[in-house]
Amino acid sequence: THDEFFAYTEAYNQECISETELERRNGQARLCCETTPLPIPSTDFPRECGKQKHLPLLQRIVGGQDAAIYSWPWQVLLLSSDLQCGGVLIDQQHVLTAAHCITYPIEPTDYVITVGLHKRESIVNKGEEIVAENIWVHELYNSSTLENDISVIRLSKPVQISDAINVICLPGAHVGTAVNKTVWVSGWGKTYYNGYTSSVLRQTWLYTMGDMCNTYVTKVFDEDKQLCAGRYTTYSATCQGDSGGPLMFLNGIVSYGQACGSRGTPSVYVRVTYYLPWIQSKMSLASA
Repeated sequence: THDEFFAYTEAYNQECISETELERRNGQARLCCETTPLPIPSTDFPRECGKQKHLPLLQRIVGGQDAAIYSWPWQVLLLSSDLQCGGVLIDQQHVLTAAHCITYPIEPTDYVITVGLHKRESIVNKGEEIVAENIWVHELYNSSTLENDISVIRLSKPVQISDAINVICLPGAHVGTAVNKTVWVSGWGKTYYNGYTSSVLRQTWLYTMGDMCNTYVTKVFDEDKQLCAGRYTTYSATCQGDSGGPLMFLNGIVSYGQACGSRGTPSVYVRVTYYLPWIQSKMSLASA
């Protein structure tokens, strides 16, 4: 009744991982919230780029898997009224994403970036929403060929680094990508072609494939500016809604592919190293 008062405390309890409900037992009440067990934290977590307190699951599961909570702390969700994309924190106030995630005319306040998110529409682990302050789309972006498919977003306020939120390291200018190197992608995109987007952050592993995208994609592939990654025999790839997310560890960002990586078909990623001067110029412009 309204005459009853309960002290509220928040505690992690394995038993409480269930649908949201109010339990009353032995004269006590507790609110059980749908959540996910935390993975084992890293014992070495310096506050610097590219470090995770909660270690990612690196088993090579065909078709991908749900990511461990907070294991990709630089991953962000980008939403506007008519699209969903991913993105990656490159410092405390800037996000890197794909140019095709931005529509013209550009209205920065139409874009909401959620940081520290694991499961969407959850009352626990729901992250923080931040509106964009400014957006720069590459001046030579071509919406037909998806050349120069890259964009930088400045957030309206800096993020606070925590166990759930960190920034990824920008790669060195001369970092290469050997063929058949294992890379990781993550996102809340569709789990199959024309399917439904995922409520939980998912991840999968791919191989870098050199210039193989020249054979499989319909657009012009430029290996200086782009990366090719996929699986040789099995279905596993990024899909609609994953665009702009990171190819880790920030070798690239998700650009485009065919039918969400149908069997043996690789996808194209923006090669971040090629665009480092452009990225840094926009970040400098924002702070000037």
